[in-house]
Amino acid sequence: MKSVIVVLVIVASTLNIKSQQVDFFREDLKFRLNERFFEVVGDYYFRNTNNTPASLMLIYPFPAETVYGKVEAFTCVDLSDGSNQMDTVNAEQMLFSITMAANQSKVYRIGYRQQLSGNKAMYILTSTHRWGQPFEVVNYELIVKDVRVDSISYIPDRVEVFTDSTKFYWKKRHFMPDRDFEISFNKTDIE
Repeated sequence: MKSVIVVLVIVASTLNIKSQQVDFFREDLKFRLNERFFEVVGDYYFRNTNNTPASLMLIYPFPAETVYGKVEAFTCVDLSDGSNQMDTVNAEQMLFSITMAANQSKVYRIGYRQQLSGNKAMYILTSTHRWGQPFEVVNYELIVKDVRVDSISYIPDRVEVFTDSTKFYWKKRHFMPDRDFEISFNKTDIE
């Protein structure tokens, strides 16, 4: 356990230093929730603001497996060349590397699926604070099927109800999350 904490502190320290030259400025995420799984697929936007190349290792944290369920089916792809960027994956996090030329922007598509062990699902947003600046823009979409949502930690901007699903939408500018994205739902009481 101590070695995990040391690694996190080292990587977090690196993030604070590197975030001065690399900005994490946008994310577009699509969440899917059904009675068995919570899935996340998103495009994550980074920008190297220096006149020199940048290379760093980043932590992508997962919600606690003991509370929310087992995380599986990981992907991390650099959309500029289609290369897989995953370095290490365990129950708590994925480590991936970013390499960018001077003054370059890149988009990485990251996704995972989490088996549900209870009536809550969560996506960790508060790790954004390590970057020291808010997102310029975020777009989130939650598609819910076969469950009833009881609460969501962020009020949606728009909701669409269909025969077999419900979609929730969020669009925010200058967004610094003050809490994680958490959904409470009921698997058995579907109307």
